[in-house]
This record gives sequence, structure tokens and C-alpha cells, in this order.
Amino acid sequence: MGRVRLTTVLVIAAFALAACGDSANESSASSQAPVDVEASLESVSVDPEGEPIDFLTYGAGAFPVRFDRATQGTAAAAVLDGRLGYASISRSPTGPEQPIVLTVELPAETTFAVFGIPAQSSFGCCSNAHIGTVTVEGSNRSPDEGYVRLASFHVDPGIYDEKQLFPADAQLPVRWVRVTLEGRQVPDPDDYRGTAFTELFGYGTQAAIPLDEDQFTGRWLTGGGGGGENGNRIELIQEGALVTGCGTSGGSSFTVSGGIENGLLRYVVGADTVPIVAVINSENQLSGAMIGRSFGRVIGEPGGAPTSCTPGASPPPNPVATALNECRAAIVYGVNFDVDSDVIRRDAEPALNQILRALSDRPDMAVVIEGHTDSDGSDQYNIDLSGRRAAAVVSWLVAHGANSEKLTASGRGEAEPIADNETSAGKASNRRVEVQPSC
Repeated sequence: MGRVRLTTVLVIAAFALAACGDSANESSASSQAPVDVEASLESVSVDPEGEPIDFLTYGAGAFPVRFDRATQGTAAAAVLDGRLGYASISRSPTGPEQPIVLTVELPAETTFAVFGIPAQSSFGCCSNAHIGTVTVEGSNRSPDEGYVRLASFHVDPGIYDEKQLFPADAQLPVRWVRVTLEGRQVPDPDDYRGTAFTELFGYGTQAAIPLDEDQFTGRWLTGGGGGGENGNRIELIQEGALVTGCGTSGGSSFTVSGGIENGLLRYVVGADTVPIVAVINSENQLSGAMIGRSFGRVIGEPGGAPTSCTPGASPPPNPVATALNECRAAIVYGVNFDVDSDVIRRDAEPALNQILRALSDRPDMAVVIEGHTDSDGSDQYNIDLSGRRAAAVVSWLVAHGANSEKLTASGRGEAEPIADNETSAGKASNRRVEVQPSC
């Protein structure tokens, strides 16, 4: 692992706040010797650009499971959305009247080495108006008990243009993280601005996300639509890395086209091009977030009546076929490749077969198979990589019976993102195949 490319404010681990948890755990966590940030950063996982991976984001599969949605939803999004903009989380110029407490479930055991806050502006929202104290606890037992303090720190109001990073004073594998936000950098009853929060970084290492062969197969009620078993709901069917499905919302039906990459599901609904990243959490809820215009949360409780995707006499709708019938591009996730390679992974075969079936039913339709990448790497590298990947898909389709005269491969590189390349969730959503019809 190369040296992490990151400008930091060095902070020695000397935390003043008392831990929340049993006294034995408090003692073991707080008795460790101070740790330097630079030394801690040497052990964290990095992305292809050499930047530390933030495991406290929607894009990493981290979603809140315990919080007051009415009063703390904005704070939960600020902590996890991966964007560096600020959110006003308390109207009070002296900070929240009560601490804001969020419990976040991680998709796999994670050991945090460093926590941090983005660079703050010397004007506008965050000059003296940011949350003052952040405490992070972790548990490997349940979302409700077994917590040990991992770090507690005060956000310095006098540091601008650099991240503030703080080493964890206990490095333990955890599945749940409890974040407490309280106070204000500089309380001022005469300051008209509310108290804001930007983002919480969590750098470290994470175990592989476990994935069952039918983990994303099921039905979930998503709220509204009259309630009950026939309310708004979504049904998903997993096959390898491919996930398809159907659902109803407001009395209208929709199809789902998605795929699994590194244990996380990404999908789009119907003709919408805003991707959603999701997991099935430990309580069997479908938990996700829209990646793009709103970062709206998706919550689904297990249950619901059958949909048009429920296995029966007729096969479920093919979302690629649906898109081609409507003369629009089909966004396809689940066509996975080896890293920095055009070698197709074995788990991509169901997604490729989905494309093949749609084309076989339309032998006279000319289509372009497009490869799209995220923004990591140079423009030319991404154009070349996406072109080779698109060509690999075409080769597979032709080898399995598709008409080569009706297929064209095109590498689009990073030129046509459907999500923000500034976040890990956005980058993953931009890595996709599209089937563009000529009609």
C-alpha cells in the first residue's frame, strides 16, 4: 500500500470527553498511548487514486438504523452522504439543545484508524458555527448495546482549508457506529446563523462484505400507497451479480434494473437515471439512498403482496427489453469486470444473458453497447478502458448468438456521468454498461 496522498492537520489523541459505555470498556479504550495521525493513516485502505476510503458513506454501504427521522434526518444525511457541503442541523446559534445521536450499520466488520472533518470555510456557514464536539462509539454486538468509545474530538474553529483528522483511540472491528454531535464551536446567542455540520470521515479497513446467493431476493413495503400488503412495495430477484425486479408506487408499476458490485446493490427504477445504492441490513430491511439529485433515503420493511415479478407462469419483465421497446437506453449494472481490466467476471453472465434475450427478440434492431467509467484515471485511459469493456461485451453477445452486424461497441469513458464523481457512491454508479437503441 502506497503512502496516503492527503493534507492533514495533525492532532494527537488526547480526548477529554468521557466515553459512553461500560466502565471496563471505557478504561481499555482510553488507556492507550497517544497515536499520531500520520502513523494511523499508513494502515488505512485507499482507492485507486491513493486517497483514503471513507467507510462512513452511503457509497460504502453505511446506513442509519437508529435516529429520529423527523428531527435528525438532515444530520444523518450530512454524516453519510459523502458530499462536502454543509447542512444546517440546528436553528440554535448555541448548538442543539440535546445531543444528536445517530446509529449507523456498516455492511461488514470495519476497523477505524482515523476520523475527520472536511476543510471548513472561513466565512459563511462554518466560521465558528459548526458542531463543536463529535463522539464516535462502535459495537460488534448489536445496534443497541456493547458500545466502546472509538474517538471523541472538538472541531477547531480556527482551522480552514485543511481537513482536521483525529486518530482513533481504540481500533476494534465493529458493525455498528454511534455518532453523537453536540455543542457548537463558538456559542453566540447573537449570531443569527444556525449550527451546521459538514461530513464525518471514517478511514480504516473493512472485511469483505458477505453476500448470499439470494440476499437481495425478496419483497419490501416502502410506505404509503394505502398501506397494508398492497401498499407501495418493491420486489427484487437476484441471479449472480444481476438484480431485477418490479414494484408499485402511487398505483403505478415500475421495473428495476440493478447489479451487485463488491457486495452492494445499485439499481435504477424504470426510465429514471438516478441510481440508488442499497443493502439488506441485519434487520432484513432494504436500506438505501438515491445517488444524485436528492440523496433521498429508501427504507423498506420486509413484506408485501406479490407483484408482476413474483415467479409464476410468466417470466418477470426484462428491463432491457422494456427500455428498448420505449426506444430509450437501458442502464445495466451487474456486468462486472476485473479491476482496471476488460476481463468479464463470471458473476456477470446473468446480466449479459438479460441483454442477449432482449436482442434476440429484436433481431433487426441496431444497438450500441456503451461502456462508462468513473473519473479515476486520465480521460484517455478511461476512454480506452471503457472501449475495451464495451468490445468485450459485444464479443460475448456475438459468441452467444447475437447478430454482429447489429452491434457496435463504444467507449464513453467518464464523459457522461449519471451521478457525482466527487463521491464514492457516485463513482460506483457511473461504472456501468448502457444499451443504446437506434430507433
